Amino acid sequence: MIYKSIIAIILVFWATMTVWLFTSTYYPEFERLPEVEPALILNKFLENDEVTHLFVYEGEKNIGDGMLSSRLNDDLTSEAEVRFVGKGYLKFPDNNTRMVNLRVSLRLGTSPLRRLKEVNFKISLKDSDIDMIFSFNADSYDLNYKVYQSGEIIADSSGENENPEVKEARLLLKLLKVNSNVNENNTESIAEGRWGNIMIAGHRTPVYFLQLNAPTIGKIKITVSEAGEFLEMKTPFGYDLKSKVVLNGKKGVQIY
Repeated sequence: MIYKSIIAIILVFWATMTVWLFTSTYYPEFERLPEVEPALILNKFLENDEVTHLFVYEGEKNIGDGMLSSRLNDDLTSEAEVRFVGKGYLKFPDNNTRMVNLRVSLRLGTSPLRRLKEVNFKISLKDSDIDMIFSFNADSYDLNYKVYQSGEIIADSSGENENPEVKEARLLLKLLKVNSNVNENNTESIAEGRWGNIMIAGHRTPVYFLQLNAPTIGKIKITVSEAGEFLEMKTPFGYDLKSKVVLNGKKGVQIY
C-alpha cells in the first residue's frame, strides 16, 4: 500500500509542475483590479530578506507549519532562490494520515522576467523511514525522482523497472515541452499581477496579488504586502499557507 502512495505522490507532483505549462483566464474580481507586472511582485518579495513563519491549513484546520525564505545570488537583478521548510500531516490515497517533513526550493532566473528554472522537492515519512526527492527542470521539462527507504533506493526515474504510469506521465511532460516550443510565439503569460487592498485587523491594507493558473489543475493565488512580506497562498489542492499577520488580523480576505 505504501508503494501505491509513493506512485500517487509522484503523479501529483507531475501534475503540479504542469501549472507552468498553461495559460488561463482569471477571476473577474482580479480582472477589475489595476495590473502589475508579476516580476515586480516577485522582486518585492525577493528583496525582503526576512524569514516568514507560515501555517499550513486544510480548510479551517491547521495541519502544519514551516519557514519561508528567499535569497538573491548577488545583486537585485541576479538569479534567486525561494525555500520552504516545514512539517505537517498529509492524507494519503489509502486514507491514512501521516506526519511528513517537507523541503521545497525554487530557483528563479534573473530580473525582470524571473522565469522558473528548477524545482526541488523532498518529502520525508518518518513512520516508514521513506524519503522522496523530486527535481523538475523548467527549461527541459525533465522530471526526475528517487525514493529511499532506510537509506536504500526503492524507486528511481532512471531505473529500468520504473512504474509504467509514472513513466508515461514523465513522457507526457516532455511532449508538452515540444508543443510549447511549437507555440513559442504565444505571448500570453502564465502569471498575472494585481494591486489592491485587503482588510487586516480592521485596517485597509495595500497588497499585491500574484496568480498562477492551469485549466486542468486550478488557480494558485499569492498575496504579498507592499513591503514584500509574504502574507498568504491559496491553492487548488485543498492546502493553504497563512502568515501570522493574516491569522491574527483578519477572518477572511476582502478585496478592493
